[in-house]
Amino acid sequence: MLILSVSASAQLSAGNRQALSVDHNGKISSVRPRAEARGTIVQTSLTVPDDIQRIERAVFDLMNAERSAKGLIGLKWSDDVARAARQHSSNMATEKFFSHRGKDGKMVDDRADLFGIRWASIGENIAFMKGFSEPAKKAIKTWMDSPPHRRNLLGQQWTESAIGVAQGEDGSYYFTQVFISK
Repeated sequence: MLILSVSASAQLSAGNRQALSVDHNGKISSVRPRAEARGTIVQTSLTVPDDIQRIERAVFDLMNAERSAKGLIGLKWSDDVARAARQHSSNMATEKFFSHRGKDGKMVDDRADLFGIRWASIGENIAFMKGFSEPAKKAIKTWMDSPPHRRNLLGQQWTESAIGVAQGEDGSYYFTQVFISK
């Protein structure tokens, strides 16, 4: 069984304090005010198996190869961003949902704030798949074939990124890629 689903991308800017969600056709599907960071900064550590770390790094390297092929500067890996991305992927896999919005109602900006990540702009791509022998390549190809995801991958505003991957009990993969500029 081969399953692939890719959600819309999300981009935000701290300057206008609004979060925009874009549907698969590239149209804005929602706009909401950006919540202010509040509460305690999350200090969590997930144990990430070596095979999952290899997939994360493969996606990151493939993304930078796409950027390089277009004459763009590669993004820097951020361990802090990776923790936030991994937490969201883990939550999706554990709680069996697929959305930019967590079951707790938080979006990428909220999660970044909870992890103490400083950012001026932030974006997110997510993917879900099952049954592919090379999930990293499939995730990048699918994102590159989708205009809003491609805009995130090739965005010139970004300086850092990271990918978090989690595997569900049924072997499915949940990908979260977060992009930031400071």
